[in-house]
Amino acid sequence: MQKKILFSVVLMLIMISTVAIASEYRGEVSVGLVYGKSDKESITVSSTSGMNIYNAQTGDILYTAQSGEDIVIHMGSTGFASFNKFDGSGIPKISAQPQGSGIISCDGKQYRGYIYIERCISGELLVINYVGTDDYVSSVLGKEMSYTWPKEALKAQAVCARNFVLCSGSKHKEYGFDVCATTHCQVYGGVESEHENTRQATEETKGVLAKYKGEVVALYFFATSGGHTEDVENVWGSPFGYLRAVPDTYENPDKASKYSWTMTLTKSEAEQKLRAYGVNIGSLKNITVDKVTSSGRIILMTFHGTEGTYSANLAKCRTILGTYSQKFTVIPDASMFIITTGGSATGKLYACSADGVNEVNSYTVLTGSGEKLNINLNSQGASKYTLNGNGYGHGVGMSQWGARGMAENGFTYDQILKHYFTDIELG
Repeated sequence: MQKKILFSVVLMLIMISTVAIASEYRGEVSVGLVYGKSDKESITVSSTSGMNIYNAQTGDILYTAQSGEDIVIHMGSTGFASFNKFDGSGIPKISAQPQGSGIISCDGKQYRGYIYIERCISGELLVINYVGTDDYVSSVLGKEMSYTWPKEALKAQAVCARNFVLCSGSKHKEYGFDVCATTHCQVYGGVESEHENTRQATEETKGVLAKYKGEVVALYFFATSGGHTEDVENVWGSPFGYLRAVPDTYENPDKASKYSWTMTLTKSEAEQKLRAYGVNIGSLKNITVDKVTSSGRIILMTFHGTEGTYSANLAKCRTILGTYSQKFTVIPDASMFIITTGGSATGKLYACSADGVNEVNSYTVLTGSGEKLNINLNSQGASKYTLNGNGYGHGVGMSQWGARGMAENGFTYDQILKHYFTDIELG
């Protein structure tokens, strides 16, 4: 007799958690593969060991497929169907579960666990992969960190991935799954992103969780800090005691992704980015950096335009211009510079000489490298802006390239984690 799957119980597995604290350890997580405003109306599933298609509301078997048999599941007006296979009219929730320990394929990608499929009331297709936590972590490792990296770095990443997913139950609460498979949560690629090294790192940290003041907390990570991580409140606003800024001296500037970077935006490109963000201040006249942290990350900047100003703070300083990090400087094109005084674009420049104080239209400055720049006052603002920065990502928690550097210098995974996360305990 085939086992029936009661998905009303499965869907109750969503965690009740705060933004950063998990309520309990679970052996299974749910990953959203298709959701939201997708135009998908069908998926193709199969399994290496054969599989059963269930009515997820009753647990009754709708169809039993042979090994390797493709089942195309179409979304209808009231439910699902697979031509010449089964009729699921009026059944809005079904599942595809491999027999035994087989691997399931969904639209050509292989996954462990099983697939849940729902036709939402809004008419959208929802596809979720329910998978064991350790299998999920092993797959995430292969996407978030190269399997060729040192084992201790992989083990540190494994603990981060495990903690993160256990604290993410509210990120996609409206759809009923824990995490998506993209960078919005953690990148998950199913079986194809697993490797012997990622499985070994996961196994050697099996059950290990990081706690702060006795609670399992989310361990955030990113690619490169550019030399120093950041206090969480300077990025997302709310302080957490274990997410404090620390020196990041083991990143290799010659290898780490975007350790140093330069981005150039024309005036029109900057204006387009502002409009895409819902900001309309007319013609852009200037960009000023108003406040930075001790690590050099911008936490307040102002865009001056002909029809007003707009101030961006914290993480918006990065997202509004699409920069790699919050750690950057803004250099307007010298030939079209506009002078600002007291936060207001005045369009006036004064010089003191033997003849007294006089209004001028241009001046020359000497840069740190000894280069002379002729600065002309122009009410139209700069024609372009050069952004020079360091780091790749939000800068909170563990630098992946820093973890690699620490591992290469003999640090163990627990030492790596305790460096990046203040006062945590592992167990």
